[in-house]
Amino acid sequence: MACNKKPFQMTDDEIKKEISVPGIHTAEKFDVASLFAIVTNILKPATIAADNVFRGTKQQHMEIKGERVIATSFIPPLCTLKELSYEMVCKDPSEETAYKTTKSILEKLKDYSWHVKAVLTLAAFTLDYGDFCRHLDQFHSSDQLTKSMGILKGIPALLTRPSIDHNHEGAIVEVNKLIKDTLNVIDCIVTLEERSVKYNPKDVPALSIATDNISVYVFWAIITVVVCTTRMCCLIKDERKTQELSRFAEKINVTHVKLKLQIQLCNEEIEKIEAYWKLIRFLKEPLDIVEVLKVLFFANDSRQQVKVFPNELILEAVKTKKVLLFFSGLDVDNITEYVSILNPIYEKVTSNNEYKIVWIPIVEQWTIEMQKKFELLRSKMSWFVVQNFSSISAIKYVKEQWHYKNEPIIVALNSQGTVEHYNAVHMIKIWGPSAFPFTHRRDEELRKREDWFGSLMIEFSTDISTWIKEEKHIFFYGGKDSTWIKEFCKEATGLANDDVKGARISLFNVGKDSGIQRRFWKLIDNFFLYKSHMVTDVDTVTKEIQKLLSYKNEKGWVVLCKGARLVFSGYGSTVLTVLKNFDEWKQCLKESAFSFEACLEKYYNEQLRKDGLPCRDFDIPKIDGLLIPDCRKCPDCSEIMEMSIRFKCCHQNQRGFNLNCCHNNGHATKVQLKEKVSPVSLVCGMTVTAACESHCQNKC
Repeated sequence: MACNKKPFQMTDDEIKKEISVPGIHTAEKFDVASLFAIVTNILKPATIAADNVFRGTKQQHMEIKGERVIATSFIPPLCTLKELSYEMVCKDPSEETAYKTTKSILEKLKDYSWHVKAVLTLAAFTLDYGDFCRHLDQFHSSDQLTKSMGILKGIPALLTRPSIDHNHEGAIVEVNKLIKDTLNVIDCIVTLEERSVKYNPKDVPALSIATDNISVYVFWAIITVVVCTTRMCCLIKDERKTQELSRFAEKINVTHVKLKLQIQLCNEEIEKIEAYWKLIRFLKEPLDIVEVLKVLFFANDSRQQVKVFPNELILEAVKTKKVLLFFSGLDVDNITEYVSILNPIYEKVTSNNEYKIVWIPIVEQWTIEMQKKFELLRSKMSWFVVQNFSSISAIKYVKEQWHYKNEPIIVALNSQGTVEHYNAVHMIKIWGPSAFPFTHRRDEELRKREDWFGSLMIEFSTDISTWIKEEKHIFFYGGKDSTWIKEFCKEATGLANDDVKGARISLFNVGKDSGIQRRFWKLIDNFFLYKSHMVTDVDTVTKEIQKLLSYKNEKGWVVLCKGARLVFSGYGSTVLTVLKNFDEWKQCLKESAFSFEACLEKYYNEQLRKDGLPCRDFDIPKIDGLLIPDCRKCPDCSEIMEMSIRFKCCHQNQRGFNLNCCHNNGHATKVQLKEKVSPVSLVCGMTVTAACESHCQNKC
């Protein structure tokens, strides 16, 4: 039976299971702080008194440091304490009996939380032990009341017994020490409970670990109080059979060491979270940019001394200036690309001396290899560089408040230190110096530009800039099928040479150069990420980007622009059919009030309906910090697109492997392996694929 169990033969998990008495802690509002303050105020001088008598010491009753406050309205639960005291006294001195008594106490206190159970049990012991020690200290006084009460407590038997020096002195000192140690353990338990009320375990993980075993710690504290009570009863009655305490003393000491270590870990984490909260409060209403950089770069919790290049005068240099804080890791290829993006920005802001750029690499641990990468990247930069950015609170702030997720971010601050853009990296990658002054307001203006496509295409050829100024109709085209490209080029060129009403046509083959093609799709990817980063609703521009992304692996695709404005984009095969059938709608164009681009789009849509809308799908690269929406609407039919995950592995021979799952209205799953590769050797990247089949006549 459970009552006959020996606790020293039980594991912590077994103890937890045995003492898990069902209860709902209805007495949570009990003022345990005041009760524990009283217990501490009694036991500390009481144990000093016992030591003075039985060890011959002359300790003074010192003032208790850090004394807890006792509420003036506190009423002690005397009935409960008396009941617990009665439960513990005059018991058979055995480990099994102590276990049974402890189980009974826990049952009586099932409505109290664990730390309260421990304090109430110790308080019940203190009622008798404190009174015993007080009369022990004053037994030889002439006060008759004190002397009489001492006799009732059994003090004369202890003080006048001839064998006291040899048989009982050590035993009483042992009880006294064990009570002090148990008080320390319960003090730790109460401290942990106070911490758990004040702090969220998510912010202080060590607190969760510490409180996970709190029931076991309370069990050993209570059973130790029980055996101390039994030992005192045996001593007063001078019984030969007595309660052994050595194993309990050893257990309490081990428990105390564990609790002190856990409290130390909690305090370290609390110090970090307090510094973080202080930083949050400060940066909510900053005074100026200098103060902001001080608390970020030179915080007290920095693990290493911060170095600033090219010199240490960064705080002087940024006075009254706006600042772009560039946070990243040390991926050489990735950061080198960002350096090339930021160089034109640096040239622009340096010319007007309004901005300063600061690169702050976030590195968990600096190694020789990391140092080499840092030096290589630093040599490519003309702006300020901060090394050993190691403030725990500042890094936490950058990650949680500015959402740094291992991908580079650029935080724009004004001269007062207020954030003007939490991440200007996307707008800078797309618009370059045109993103100036890098504020959210400027970002919104750029997002609403109708000439976005043409503006992005200018970098590929000076001819494009000329065609845009001349408001020409520009066909941008590309694809995987060289035969289709030649055929389209022939038909479109013929159309350009024809006398078409209102049409002045120019062509640009995106696929004519592999370098241009890679840059083109990277630009479209970046623009999609740029839009997805801030915009949750799917606007017209986002729909067009989604369409463009879905053409990436098509045999052919076409984008028609009027000047810089994108008119429409389409599947290459359908556009080619429309151009071949130009004679069918040529007369209509002459007779109608529609423009060339409007007629072409109209006949394209009609032809697309005849051919049947193909499945629309596109990939979104997995990037840390990018929030992928739970659903995305199809740019064609506005139905919710299906989302799946594609794993892709690119090898040295540049041949691809991918696994693409396409679900047909919840039916069978089709899996396509483009190339067989041993799964053991795969190091895969992940993309999210959005697909729409609700309008698709030719299912995947």
